Amino acid sequence: KHNIKVIYGVEANLVDDGVPIAYNSTDLELEDANYVVFDVETTGLSAVYDTIIELAAVRIHKGEIVDRFESFANPHHPLSETTINLTGITDDMVKDAPEVEDVLRDFAEWVGDDVLVAHNATFDIGFLNQGYAKIGLEKVTNPIIDTLELARFILPQLKNHRLNTLCKHFDIELTQHHRAIYDAEATGYLLWKLVVQLLEKGITNHGRLNDHMGEGDAYQRSRPFHCTILAQNETGLKNLYKLVSYAHINYFYRVPRIPRSVLQKHREGLIIGSACDQGELFETMMQKSEEEAEKVAAFYDYIEVMPPQNFIHLLEKELVQNEAQILDIIRKLVNLGEKLNKPVVATGNVHYI
Repeated sequence: KHNIKVIYGVEANLVDDGVPIAYNSTDLELEDANYVVFDVETTGLSAVYDTIIELAAVRIHKGEIVDRFESFANPHHPLSETTINLTGITDDMVKDAPEVEDVLRDFAEWVGDDVLVAHNATFDIGFLNQGYAKIGLEKVTNPIIDTLELARFILPQLKNHRLNTLCKHFDIELTQHHRAIYDAEATGYLLWKLVVQLLEKGITNHGRLNDHMGEGDAYQRSRPFHCTILAQNETGLKNLYKLVSYAHINYFYRVPRIPRSVLQKHREGLIIGSACDQGELFETMMQKSEEEAEKVAAFYDYIEVMPPQNFIHLLEKELVQNEAQILDIIRKLVNLGEKLNKPVVATGNVHYI
C-alpha cells in the first residue's frame, strides 16, 4: 500500500534537546506573581486509566505560603499494595472522601488565574486536563512552571533533580515524600529558591523562561525515548551512519543519544518509526490522552504495534492494570494511524536478530 523500501535500520535513543521550563508563556514578572504549587497522588501513572486519590496545593507569594488546598478523592476501588507503600495513603483514608470530580471543580475555582507549578509538571497537568475534560472544564490555560526542568537549568551539576535530592541540596524539609500536601509545601519553598536564582541571572519574566532551551548539555537532561530509524536509499544510509557516529561521539551520556533537532537535520532518506512501549508515542497513549498522542505521532513516519505479550511487563510494573488496557492502547494506535494516514506496522521488537 505504501511502497516502502528499506535497506538498513537501527533502534535509537531519541531525546528532546529543548524541554520547556514554562508552558502557556505570558508577560508576567516572576518576583510579584502568585504561585499555586500543587501535587497529585494517583492510583498509577496513566491519566487515562488511573485516577487522582489526593490533590494538594499551597499558594506562594514572595516565598511565603499564604493559603493551602488539600483533599483526598474516592477511587471507588481498593488501592494496590504498591500505591499504599509509595504514598502512605490507605483505603480507610479515601473510602469516604469526595468524588474526584468535586475535588477538581473546587481546585479549579481555588486556583483562579495564578501560575501553576509542579515538579515534573507534565505528569500532574496531564491528570488535571484529563479530569477537567471529563467534567466539561477547559484544559489548563494558566501559566505553568516545571520545577524539575527549572532545577535542571539552574543546577546542571547535580547528579539528579528528584524532589528529595533538591530539598537536601537547599536544606528544605521534606516531611513525608509522596504525600501530596508535604510534596507541595516542599516544592513551594524549592520554587522560590530557584526564582531567586533566576532573578540573580537577570531572568525576571515568565515569558523568558524558555529562552535558553537546548543550550549546552541539554540533551543530557532529557529522558531518552526509543525510536526506529530505517534507511530507504543511499542518502538515508549515509545519514544513518552520521547519526550513529554523532550519538556515540557527541551525545553519549549513559547511552548514545540523538537529539531530535539533529535527527531532523539528517532526516533525508530515513523513515522514523515509533518503536516499543519505551517510545514516546506508546507512553503518551498509555499515560496521557489521544489528543496528546496525535501531536506526538506527527513526528513519526509510521506507527508500530506489537503483540500484547510484549507488554506483559507493564502489568508487572503496574503501569497498566490488565491486559484489556494493553489491547485498548494497541487499538487506539491503529485508529490513530488510520486517522493520520500513517502506515501502522506490526513489529516484534526484535533487536538482535
